[in-house]
Amino acid sequence: MKKIFAFSLLFLGTIFISKSQINFKNTSINSSLIGGYSFAPNRISVTNESLDGFVRGFEIGIHKQVNGQKFWHQTLGMPRVGLNFQTVFLNNPDTFGFTFAVLPSIQLRLFTFKNSEISGKIALGGAYASKAFKRLTNFDNRAISMPLNFAIEVGVVFNQQVYKNLEFNAEAGYFHVSNGSFMMPNGGFNIYYLKGGFNYFLHELPYSKRIPYDIKTQNTKPFYTIYMAGAYREQGTFASRKQFPVFTLHQAYLKPLNKIYSLGVGLDLFYDATHALIGNPKLLASQVKESDKWLAALGFCNELSIGKFALPLEFYHYIYDLSVVKQNLYLRFGLTYKTYQNFYFGCYFKGSVNKYKSLESDFMEFAIGYQFKRKSK
Repeated sequence: MKKIFAFSLLFLGTIFISKSQINFKNTSINSSLIGGYSFAPNRISVTNESLDGFVRGFEIGIHKQVNGQKFWHQTLGMPRVGLNFQTVFLNNPDTFGFTFAVLPSIQLRLFTFKNSEISGKIALGGAYASKAFKRLTNFDNRAISMPLNFAIEVGVVFNQQVYKNLEFNAEAGYFHVSNGSFMMPNGGFNIYYLKGGFNYFLHELPYSKRIPYDIKTQNTKPFYTIYMAGAYREQGTFASRKQFPVFTLHQAYLKPLNKIYSLGVGLDLFYDATHALIGNPKLLASQVKESDKWLAALGFCNELSIGKFALPLEFYHYIYDLSVVKQNLYLRFGLTYKTYQNFYFGCYFKGSVNKYKSLESDFMEFAIGYQFKRKSK
């Protein structure tokens, strides 16, 4: 823990020292306390007692209301972006330990008042977990099997001015940590939380610089997007782990409704042994027939664009091969980064709905793709 505090103080100190070289208008230092409830993926193996319980933690970070120099700043009404350092102490510390997460975030304003505002928050980053699954010494930790993991946080934030440079913040949301099925087990941490704290602005609060959203667009022509992706996953039991690659060809036809939101339909083609192995503990990945690895799914796509980034959310149903598929429904979400011309890179989580009607992690896929867009006249 001393290293964590030292790193955090060093980071904040560096920010203050370099203040003369950086424009710190609209910038705040944030600190919050965290309270929440964690839902464990399993029970204690010997006593069958629940591993659910209350958690606590704290968060510090740097936030900035953007300055309007980029196109998307005006489009989204001058939102806030941030870099947050978050520590959560889990219940059952001997089993789960604590997590330390680094989470870049954006707050999209939902309601604006004279001295306050309510925003939706999205944060994607990475997390370090101090305790992991060990078959002999920490068997009950079915949540985490690797020290480094993916992390996502979504929430609703209320900010209220209490002084010229000081703002109270309150937040409610959901925090998830997992490794994307790179290694078993991968139940993940699923935490519903409340946060409360203060934001100290280095200058006065930038409430006067807020503007309405400007999302109307003249270019609503549909566009076609395609990507190829690869993934790696583990599947099976602790005694018989099966490792294999997965490949995806994703296609979608989307129509922009405004500058930031598009929706449409998609078609996924997979080379994936996952479904052939479900319910077949003695079958090895190398023994799965090639014909059983080829799958297809049809779905509904949403995409929220924020500058060069996009946040897709997609819902799919398998249409082939239904004699092989064991879990018909899945969803996908993640982060897209648009690069040169219409090329883009992406990192996406795919999760299926299992027989218990809960979301089960399939894999994290890493993609490269291209969007075929027609320019408006």
